Amino acid sequence: MLESYLKQIPLSLTTQALLLGLTVGLVTYYTFGKKKYKLPPGPWSPPLLGHIFAMNSSTPLYRQLLDWRKKYGPAMTIYMGPIRCVMLNDAETVNEALVKKGADYAGRFKTFSIETFTSGYKDIAMADVSPAWKHLRKIALQGLRQYLYGSKLEEKVFDSTSKVMRCLKEEEGKPIDIQKYIGLLVCNLLHGVCFNKSFDINDKKFLELLDVFESTNNDIGNGFWEDIIPPLRRFPTAKFKRIMETFNIFVDFIRDEYGAHKDNFSEDDMKDFTDYLIHARRQAILEDPEIENVITDEHLVQTCSDIFSAGIDTTRQTINWTILLLITHPEIQKKVQAELDQVLDAGQAPTLNDRERLPYTEAVLHESMRICPVAPLGLPHATRCDTTIGEYEIPEGTMVMINHWALHNDPEIWKDPEIFRPERLLDADGKLAPKTMSWLPFSAGRRNCLGETIARPEMHLMLAILLRNFTFTCPEGKTMDMTPGGTLTFLPPKSDIIVEARK
Repeated sequence: MLESYLKQIPLSLTTQALLLGLTVGLVTYYTFGKKKYKLPPGPWSPPLLGHIFAMNSSTPLYRQLLDWRKKYGPAMTIYMGPIRCVMLNDAETVNEALVKKGADYAGRFKTFSIETFTSGYKDIAMADVSPAWKHLRKIALQGLRQYLYGSKLEEKVFDSTSKVMRCLKEEEGKPIDIQKYIGLLVCNLLHGVCFNKSFDINDKKFLELLDVFESTNNDIGNGFWEDIIPPLRRFPTAKFKRIMETFNIFVDFIRDEYGAHKDNFSEDDMKDFTDYLIHARRQAILEDPEIENVITDEHLVQTCSDIFSAGIDTTRQTINWTILLLITHPEIQKKVQAELDQVLDAGQAPTLNDRERLPYTEAVLHESMRICPVAPLGLPHATRCDTTIGEYEIPEGTMVMINHWALHNDPEIWKDPEIFRPERLLDADGKLAPKTMSWLPFSAGRRNCLGETIARPEMHLMLAILLRNFTFTCPEGKTMDMTPGGTLTFLPPKSDIIVEARK
């Protein structure tokens, strides 16, 4: 196994010398140069290598951590190479870290790969807490509320679903790759919000962007050697070069759109989220000229990148998983359609106002997010000071990750967690039960998902419209493969399905 990893590393004489020096230095530092803390326990690992073999085993890390919890407890320490990481694997420890001690755990862990992808942490999702981050997050929330809230959200969803439904009706009864159509549905929603534009199903740029999302998700795998072996940052692996080339296609698309918006900007004709960001920055500069150096054009490009990519990727994967789950549980699909038919009049389309009257539909969506969390380990936090978790001490600057999959599959909280059963999320009156820390697809605390209040009604409305109009089935004679892709990710498998219009 080790041989296969080493093949990714360019082992010239220079590289070998650098690696030897790094190894000696790190062993000396970790042996003699560190203050001792009472860290959470964890499985033994060899120095420097850490748990990279566990991370690359056939059992995904998020599953392995739930097994290890039985021996080491809900908070445990593992090592990603030489990088120490504290993993939190139950609701109690997550609540302590993200809510009760939210300020302590609100940082973002810095790595070479993240710094490269975000032009030096100029985005919102991966940037550390700072005045620039706070300002960007504030104006991004304001922009989303202005262009993707209430009637505006409903209008955007109707526009994007109408185009996709026409495409699906043309392919009725034929095996199709549903991910392409759900990708168009979600991509057009965000394309309209960010840039006031729309793609067609065979648009070259849409297909290119969809391929970027797919290939990047598949290629990232278990991370990058460059993050744990500094010399490789000057001599990057073929994998890192390949992903950067792919990712640059997406960033160049965002930069081109942002540049066009800036060139044609008019205060009297702001059409979309990007216009709002440009406007908000100009207003802030008028009040404080120093803002021009704190919030640059690249900050706004990276913010658009966050909203566009995160909004598309998580939403499309969630809808894809939900459809696959409904195909494998046709009785639940029929129950959703029965609720829609009971609540809505003949020929009536669902709206945001119907959301509270469609609790079972929402429970299906929430159960899908529980059983198939698209980001099972979330994004890496970092402690901003020396702090604690339970009886253990966590040093400042420690990477901390939340195992959302473990929370969602905790047998002490969820009976038969592997079973898709939406009723578990309803209360005695048949209404959606209050959210708990054991259901955490959007994280919590100071670094919770920026778009949660929009994503939940958006996905509910999309799912309701699709199931109001179509029934999804598996091609005759075939079975649905429900094996997730990735090891640190939870990607829906490629599957051909049949779409039939409801009469």
